[in-house]
Amino acid sequence: MSDVSTLDEAPENAERKDLFHQGIISKLFPSNNMGLVRTENGREVPFSFEFVILLGEAKKPNDLREGQEVGYDLGWTSKGLRVTKIKVYSSPTSPTGDPHSEGEGSQGQDLPS
Repeated sequence: MSDVSTLDEAPENAERKDLFHQGIISKLFPSNNMGLVRTENGREVPFSFEFVILLGEAKKPNDLREGQEVGYDLGWTSKGLRVTKIKVYSSPTSPTGDPHSEGEGSQGQDLPS
């Protein structure tokens, strides 16, 4: 019956209508212009801000956040396996939908003075 549990996971991945692999931004290193995507099997694959193609909601590397679920594509470069494309999906958790709003500062605004 363990085969049933693997079938239960399929509808979750079926929500995405594209062919990108699904992963999570695990680390961002802005000072080095690079980051890491954790793949479905747990491997962390690097990407360069300079060479990655951003699709979807992200228009520039500053729009990426650690822990963000993304679609990605891989390619071989002179430095080995790298993430070549990242697609950021719209996030239903953002109440304002404004990616430029300050997360830490806006929390204090809801408190009474």
